[in-house]
Amino acid sequence: MIKVGIHDSSGSFSDRWITLCEQRKISFRRLNCLSSDIIKDCEGLDAVLWHWPHSDPASQLLARQIVLAMEEKGLRVFPSSDTCWHYDDKLGQKFLLEAVGAPLIPTWIFTDRRQALDWVRHARWPKVFKLRRGAGSANVRLVHSRSEAESLCRKSFGRGFHAVGSYFVDLKARVQRTSGIRNWAAKMLRAPVAVRNALAAQREMPRERGYIYFQEFLSGNEFDTRLTIIGDRAFGFRRMNRPNDFRASGSGKPCYDIAAIDRRCIDIAFETAAKLNTQSLAFDFLLGPNKDVMIGEISYCYSASAVYACTGHWDSRGNWHDGHLWPQEAILDDLLLSIRK
Repeated sequence: MIKVGIHDSSGSFSDRWITLCEQRKISFRRLNCLSSDIIKDCEGLDAVLWHWPHSDPASQLLARQIVLAMEEKGLRVFPSSDTCWHYDDKLGQKFLLEAVGAPLIPTWIFTDRRQALDWVRHARWPKVFKLRRGAGSANVRLVHSRSEAESLCRKSFGRGFHAVGSYFVDLKARVQRTSGIRNWAAKMLRAPVAVRNALAAQREMPRERGYIYFQEFLSGNEFDTRLTIIGDRAFGFRRMNRPNDFRASGSGKPCYDIAAIDRRCIDIAFETAAKLNTQSLAFDFLLGPNKDVMIGEISYCYSASAVYACTGHWDSRGNWHDGHLWPQEAILDDLLLSIRK
């Protein structure tokens, strides 16, 4: 009998994984994957499921190393080290995507202040500035001029930036995404805890400094295309830009019209995920100046409800499969199949 360990964290993928295991009579054990005894606690297990987030300081510190240790022990792990080592690490993603020949938006990284300033003097603006960490368009801004870029260089090679922004840094977008009295009430009730967590993360995570990251600004894009690959399944939808903004991530304005999905995004996502040997990976696509498809970022974490809202998915042969599917279920099915094989 297959035995599965699940890192139990309320509000994460673990909620549905636990429910699925209970419904299917799959033997499972609740784990704390950040425990000092986690390797011993995995004795007798065949696999471990752990949806670790970018916003948790302890997970950022230890998750990648613990996942690799579990794999050395012979366990099947989600996420695998291939799937997650580059998560919330845009620096690593640049070199990884270039190494496999994926169509990454032109990106420049400097770890030397003098070299960065020299590049800034000769670059054409605008460009997109990003920090290594951050999701939902956090830590992303459009740099319009050389003087603005030089100011960012001084800060990047000086006191640096908080890895986790203030709760209020993206307040406008959260307000625009919230509708209805009930949703407003729920958000207000969660606000004190969210503010406290953000402040704690700012204290515990090291500041982002000692490098600077610029990416080519692709003008004329009113949306991006989110493709999520889980095994042999591709879920796709568009995300419309925020009002008067170039950013689509975190806008809360999805479009699930499958006819609007560029098939090139599907093919590139499947091809790249296969090269990277990932179990599950989300891609953000934009159109380049010649209407070519380009990747902005990748992430093993994403909104489960956004994927479930897709009316179906494609397989790698281009066939369409109708019906909603929770990503947690697809991930669990793939993991169990890999063990049986």
